[in-house]
Amino acid sequence: MQNEQQPGGRSVLVTGGNRGSGLAIARAFQANGGKVAITYRSGEVPDGLLGVKADVTGAASVDAAFTEVESAHGPVEVLVANAGITRDMLLLRMSEEDSTDVVDTNLTGAFRAVKRASKGMIRLRKGRVVLISSVVGLYGSPGQINYAASKAGLVGIARSLTRELGSRGITA
Repeated sequence: MQNEQQPGGRSVLVTGGNRGSGLAIARAFQANGGKVAITYRSGEVPDGLLGVKADVTGAASVDAAFTEVESAHGPVEVLVANAGITRDMLLLRMSEEDSTDVVDTNLTGAFRAVKRASKGMIRLRKGRVVLISSVVGLYGSPGQINYAASKAGLVGIARSLTRELGSRGITA
């Protein structure tokens, strides 16, 4: 675990932030002075970021990750719910497990992270939630029924979250 953040920056947590778009997002916040933490399930922690091993499919794991980040950086002010998986397959060949695994990671995992982050954000009376969706969630795609459903659900979470917590200074 490494932490070379600038003091005084916003506390940022990017789920699934050790590679790909999550890492690019984490680096952008870091370049703008954020105290950036990432969660990861496997792989290495990128240099200069606080890495917290976590699995968004478990509430206890998400809670433990937030506790660790809050201890190091204070309450999470910006949550980027990026953790996600794909299990692409045509509907008639897709197993129920492939469907539920994708929805539990991409949608319910984001719900768990947003719920946990909102506690600190409400106390701060400010916060930003970024939910990483996909155009597939709006238009659909062959072989991606599970993924499309999970990403469309994120749009619904964002819309509802702004109505529920917007008056408390929290945006999505």
